[in-house]
Amino acid sequence: MKIRENTPANKWVPILITSLLVWPGYTNAYDYFDLSLEQLLETRVLSVSKKNETVADAAAAIYVVTHEDIIRSGVTNIPDALRMVPGVNVAQSDSNTWAISIRGFNSALANKLLVLIDGRSIYNPVFGGVLWEAHNVMLTDIDRIEVIRGPGGTLWGANAVNGVINIITKNSGDTQGNTANALSGNEELNLSLRHGGTFSEKGTYRVYAKGFKKDSSHHPYNDHAYDNWEAMRTGFRTDWDDQFTFQGDAYRTNTQQRRQHFSLIEPYMPVENQTLVYEGINLLGRWIDRQENGSQFSLQTYIDWARRDEPLNFIDDRITYDIEAQYNVTPINIHELIAGIGFRFMDDEKTGNNNVSFAPAKRRSSLYNFFLQDKITLSPDKWFLTLGSKFEHNDFSGFELQPNIRLQWHPTSQQTLWSAISRAVRTPTPIEEDLTSTLITAAGLRAAFVPNNDFKSEKLIAYELGYRNQLTESLSADVSVFYNDYEHLQTFRFQTIVPVINGIDPPHFLLPVQFTNEMQGTSHGLESAFNWMLNENLKISLNYSLLRMSLTAPDPAQESAELLYPDYQSGLKIFWNINNNWTLDTSVIHIAELASGVDAYTRLDINLSGQLTKSLRFNLTGQNVLEKNHREFGSPNDINAAEVERSIYGKLTWAF
Repeated sequence: MKIRENTPANKWVPILITSLLVWPGYTNAYDYFDLSLEQLLETRVLSVSKKNETVADAAAAIYVVTHEDIIRSGVTNIPDALRMVPGVNVAQSDSNTWAISIRGFNSALANKLLVLIDGRSIYNPVFGGVLWEAHNVMLTDIDRIEVIRGPGGTLWGANAVNGVINIITKNSGDTQGNTANALSGNEELNLSLRHGGTFSEKGTYRVYAKGFKKDSSHHPYNDHAYDNWEAMRTGFRTDWDDQFTFQGDAYRTNTQQRRQHFSLIEPYMPVENQTLVYEGINLLGRWIDRQENGSQFSLQTYIDWARRDEPLNFIDDRITYDIEAQYNVTPINIHELIAGIGFRFMDDEKTGNNNVSFAPAKRRSSLYNFFLQDKITLSPDKWFLTLGSKFEHNDFSGFELQPNIRLQWHPTSQQTLWSAISRAVRTPTPIEEDLTSTLITAAGLRAAFVPNNDFKSEKLIAYELGYRNQLTESLSADVSVFYNDYEHLQTFRFQTIVPVINGIDPPHFLLPVQFTNEMQGTSHGLESAFNWMLNENLKISLNYSLLRMSLTAPDPAQESAELLYPDYQSGLKIFWNINNNWTLDTSVIHIAELASGVDAYTRLDINLSGQLTKSLRFNLTGQNVLEKNHREFGSPNDINAAEVERSIYGKLTWAF
């Protein structure tokens, strides 16, 4: 499925780049361009205050990736869609793995970022992070992606330390009829089908199925990495009169990876190929009761079964039950109250082997939470003060308090100045409290992580300041600055070496290693976004962000988080309606070098789209067109080292 440098498909690259230089004869092709920048700032968002409010009124650093942004960019997965967001660092490690974080601490399992799909958490409580390869949702069903940069623990709870990403899908009433998509290129094959219909007078539904296969990446020293990725996914959603929603998904994903197999006899650490299998089923129901007096009661519950089978590591088999109720009180004089209560129960079983084990292997854990928030009008249409806190209890770290205070001022109807002070926590995981895992073996020696029941939550106090302004009818600006103060950050410490004679393994010495909380640090930075609508058919978006971190640990070698996040990154998007039927959209991002040894790179993506008939649309997309391949994360000497390759693909969308 690979297309090499001398193949005809790559002749499209200079053609696509040259087409950017052609000045358009403007006409309108997308309803998206019918909206002024002022109307775009009136986009309704949910994630900042757990109630519908406009972007202009949100007292937080929020950015919305719209459905039109996703479709017009030509991206094929959620991580690539997040590259559009200022302040979000997206680094592809291999064909099926991404390191995604906000405001520092990036890794393949960034544990300070909470990610949700329609309010259902996909943060993995065992690993502490998001397994993006298991959540390749239907992009055509996404209404928007709301990204909060900064703490969200007051409303969303633990692990929303540096940010919250809420992926919100469309109401089934907005996805009626039939749609088929077929995508093929040198790196990916993707097929999907969706059907939407009605039942009774007020009910709508949709069902979908999707399958895809992604080719292996380029290895820094060999031809191919061992990282193929393929998956199948299906699901449904029903909505009744904007009051009741019931939806669900089922999926199976296979990814390839290399991992060391540890032994106390030669060869001590051979590298073996393995296929990881992800399976899952989830069901979610939501009921909203809106009263004429303006109050609103909502109840959401979901059940989520997920299984990850890694042959050379362990099997994680987990089921989660979650229920949450929320009441938005009718405004009382100057007070606008929101209160909520929730309960989550997790039944988790982890089956290990000689190299990996958990004690206990089975855990049943509960999480209780309550939150209260009051938005106080200090001066009508001018000054607002928001006070709130999350009160949460979990079985790992006990009681957690996550308050915040937000002040916003509207000097004019086009301007918003806001500030916030927040506290957020990242709670311990079974990896830190229950895990025994081999790190290295040699003749007569084994080093391994061992459990630490005293591991504490990581803590953050964040200070933020933001400014949003509709400068002119065609130009808007959004700027935020922050200062973060962290405590009890994760480190590890070597324990006393002990001899082991157990009658199973050869006699050897064990060097125990425990996760500890001996690092603290600060970070500060700036994030900015500018939108410029030149005319009704040409829109330009520009963003720039920078970050500085300073960490202190007993062992300076453990301050590696400073090395894994770029000092700055910038992005440019150009959306151009060529005529009634054709559009050309371009995205350029530049990422500074990583101190860990990853060179700076510039990524250029181009998407040419044409409406061939009333029901048939064609896309020709080039991704990473400037370079044959480049590395975005990790060391070239890692056993799973990989480089992102240039890709060209065509896509047909048939609506019938």
